[in-house]
Amino acid sequence: MSDTVITGSDEAFDEALAHMGLKRFEMPKPKLNGNVSLFEVVRERCLATLADMADEYASEGGIAFGFADHREFNAFAQRTSRDMICLYVPAIRSLWAFFHGLMGQRELFPWIDDTGRFEGQPPQSKGDLFFVRPPDKPANEEIEIRRKLAVALFDTALDFMLKHEVAHLWNGHVELLHAKEGSAAFQEMRLVDGGLDISTVQTLEYDADAFAIQQAFARAYRLNPFAEYSEGFLKDHKIPLDGDHSTTWYFTWFSIYAVFRLFDESCEAADLPQWTHPPAALRQACLVTSVAAVCARQGWSRLNPTEWERVASEAGLEAERLVCRLRGFQLNANAYLSLWSAPVAEQIQNYLTVWETLGPQLAAMPRGPQPARP
Repeated sequence: MSDTVITGSDEAFDEALAHMGLKRFEMPKPKLNGNVSLFEVVRERCLATLADMADEYASEGGIAFGFADHREFNAFAQRTSRDMICLYVPAIRSLWAFFHGLMGQRELFPWIDDTGRFEGQPPQSKGDLFFVRPPDKPANEEIEIRRKLAVALFDTALDFMLKHEVAHLWNGHVELLHAKEGSAAFQEMRLVDGGLDISTVQTLEYDADAFAIQQAFARAYRLNPFAEYSEGFLKDHKIPLDGDHSTTWYFTWFSIYAVFRLFDESCEAADLPQWTHPPAALRQACLVTSVAAVCARQGWSRLNPTEWERVASEAGLEAERLVCRLRGFQLNANAYLSLWSAPVAEQIQNYLTVWETLGPQLAAMPRGPQPARP
């Protein structure tokens, strides 16, 4: 692995950060035991994912990717001499700490320990939480199954976040913003500051969510990363069964809801007058039809839309319950479930209404990845 900080396309990346008043995150040096910063591993993984998605990103400097040192759970996509994606440091830290925090409490997900594979003590949130074994170092076969599940949840959440930003580049969102607002970056939390009306912003974000979640479920089908937890999980959860992907479908929804919920927390902390996304439960509920459609079309699943809604809503509710528990909040299940009924149809209708004028504008914009220019 590289000893440098964020490499490749650095000039373009630094210029974009400077324009937004941001600083690039300086990668911590490896520990004496050989463990490297979590951000080094995330960076390499994201660049590999992007290279797999597009030949234009596979060459050195084909895309600018890195992290911004800031306090918000945020990200942005930008297009200058090359495509670029920036994830803010708190987004990575919050998700990594959240999933490991869940697994560090034995009373949560007790079915995991029924497998008899729990070894040693659960992972603790120590100062070294953000340092990990390098991918090229042989794995410890005795690794705690809870820690392994935490990493799988994080990987799913990271994949969704990354592909959400890719959608802003490939679906014409960044180009549209440039046409209307100059060279502004497509920033998740504060795009409304750029002058686009909130209905347009939320519709663009829904389009990016729909792209990312279809990609996320394609990955889930291909890798089936949660299959090994099925025995204990299905003893504890009564969900619609779908062959050997039942558990993976549930935890994919669970991971993505965690992204939405932690993003909401950051919006609340920032005291924003308007949000670029609807609340987490409604945001997830609006995506069920996309997942049901793509999984049926590709032959990945036998679940019908009603069964998909049940899996997605129960996974989101469990994630909400665990967020509340870790934060010391009271769970309001009724408020959560209320967003899975009438508001969904109304929200989607709002998106479709905006799309009548927005769609033709986006159709005129360049689509897909952009080759890097000197």
